Amino acid sequence: METTEQESTVQEAPATGFVVEQNQRLSASLLWRLQRRFFSEQSIDAWRHSIVPHYITSNTFIAQAYARLVFAYVRDLLRDAQSPLDPAQPIYVLELGAGSGRFSYHFIKKFFTVWQQSALSHIPVCYVMSDFCEKNLAFWRQHPLLQTYIKQGVLDFALVDMSKTDDISLQNSKVTLSQAQLNNPLVVIANYVFDSIEQDAFYINDGILHESLVSLHSQQAEADLNDVSLLQRVQAQWRDVPVSGDYYPEPAFNQILAHYQQHLADSHVLLPVQSLRYLAHLRHICNNRLLLISADKGYGREDDLRFRGTPGLVSHGSISLSVNYHAIAHYVGLHDGLWMSTPQRHQDLYICAAVFADASPDSIPLGSPRFVETQQAFTEHISDIGPDDFFSLKRFIQAHADSLELEQILAYLRMSGWDATNFWGCYVALMQHATTLEGPLKREVANMAAQVWQHYYPLGEVRDLAFALGSLLYEIEHYPEAIVYLERSCRLYGNACPTLYNLGMCHYNLRQLPQALQYVNDALQLDPHYEPARVMLTTIKNEMC
Repeated sequence: METTEQESTVQEAPATGFVVEQNQRLSASLLWRLQRRFFSEQSIDAWRHSIVPHYITSNTFIAQAYARLVFAYVRDLLRDAQSPLDPAQPIYVLELGAGSGRFSYHFIKKFFTVWQQSALSHIPVCYVMSDFCEKNLAFWRQHPLLQTYIKQGVLDFALVDMSKTDDISLQNSKVTLSQAQLNNPLVVIANYVFDSIEQDAFYINDGILHESLVSLHSQQAEADLNDVSLLQRVQAQWRDVPVSGDYYPEPAFNQILAHYQQHLADSHVLLPVQSLRYLAHLRHICNNRLLLISADKGYGREDDLRFRGTPGLVSHGSISLSVNYHAIAHYVGLHDGLWMSTPQRHQDLYICAAVFADASPDSIPLGSPRFVETQQAFTEHISDIGPDDFFSLKRFIQAHADSLELEQILAYLRMSGWDATNFWGCYVALMQHATTLEGPLKREVANMAAQVWQHYYPLGEVRDLAFALGSLLYEIEHYPEAIVYLERSCRLYGNACPTLYNLGMCHYNLRQLPQALQYVNDALQLDPHYEPARVMLTTIKNEMC
């Protein structure tokens, strides 16, 4: 997961301290109950205030890559004579744990723009944003940028609790996604989800499988075990107990553990049990016709499992664990699915995809030529130059933004899909360039500002993008455009002295002195000691005499 100042590893517990719980199977730990309470209580604030990192899976670049992958998958479905599409029913794209909705918006914006201009526009597609928290769904339903898609019927919402195997009820259309009613394949997107739901821990050594039981300790007596702040205080301690016989009722899970028992030594491994169980449920309701796309912190090679230490619980308001995608890939293989992952080692984000389809004896294998376009799109948009590569470049570029030419910054923002977070990373450098720009470059900066705003999905963050864009446009002397953004800032964040003053300066430079005087007076009403406005007031009055 993208590292932030709020993120830290939960420490191993000392031998002493207050016992919160003792020797629990990890998936049964109270950690997960507290996790659910955290997200229920925080709701959108978890992302609005950047308590939970999310940029790496919620930016325009990754959304564009996923949109191209889904587009290619639908083209493959049209060519797949073994499992023809039902033209009377949409292809549903279900996003699990949509959180802030920022990724959803970027995906929808990109996908449906291309879709409506393509030869496939006659095929109905519906995107479904889901979460277990009703507060999140309420936020999405009223978000201004999602209203057009809701009215068009291409966006729906669903309460989805991955701890339950219920059919999925869509709130707007009243359709139920179930085995009896779902005739077309299902696309499922799971970004930063699998790391935050139940997993189990094991230890393998000398051919013996142990379950790793967790005990939680605190340095203080804890009167309320439902207090979510416990997630910030607990320390974990592990006890390895030998396992005999089948550990799970699911044969596939036991086969995965048996594989690790045979191939690993002195290694701790995690098994993403809740993710695998929900994947099995999704396969069931869509009759095993499924595309899964997932991105998270994790690992996917067997070499990555060798000699791993005890599980590293990471705290960032909530908690998370790395995802053992190798186990998920093994599960996919056991069920004759097609697994796609990047050949190179990832730096920050593991991205993968899996395809399940008709597994009858007469069916063609899922590899080439079946689903060939899906595989090609994964290679081109995920493996070759993918979201993980872009994130690595982002960190380097923004660390050196002050040494870049303006054209280089604009190229970077264009490549990013005009993502607002990337704009913020270059904002200081852009303001420095703005003071010396001439001619066509001013127009390019103004166009850049329009694109960044067009792709922005506001959450009510502290940082005021409209003010920043307006200030940049003011510096390049595009005063009418600057006024538009500064007025947006007032509507979104309320009147503030710097915003009102900048509006006054825009009108002053346009020689609209009455309006300039009004804004300067408004600024001084908020702060009579705001010196720039005091000076400007005198200047304007003198010129109006």
